[in-house]
Amino acid sequence: MNKQDAQKINEALELLNEAAKGQKDELSSLISDKYKDLKSSLSGFESTMEDKAESAAERLQELKDTAAAQASGTANQIDQKVHDDPWKTVGLTALAALAVGVFIGRKDG
Repeated sequence: MNKQDAQKINEALELLNEAAKGQKDELSSLISDKYKDLKSSLSGFESTMEDKAESAAERLQELKDTAAAQASGTANQIDQKVHDDPWKTVGLTALAALAVGVFIGRKDG
């Protein structure tokens, strides 16, 4: 191999290295851009999910408060009815206990 061939091979290798470096830089830039896009999308998604979770927590608290208020109101109504007519309550409770006892004590077959 003569000097001219070696020089041409070296020039070709330099061109390939420069092209590879250019492709590497281009690929690195493309990946960086895509990473930034993904990061911004996920950031927007994260804030949306935080807002929805906060809204759901507030709604659950409202439902809890409403249920507690309704249960308290119902308990107060029952208490008032028992105090207004206690013998009626005792009789209905005894009748319900008798019915449960009959169903439990019944023998099939």
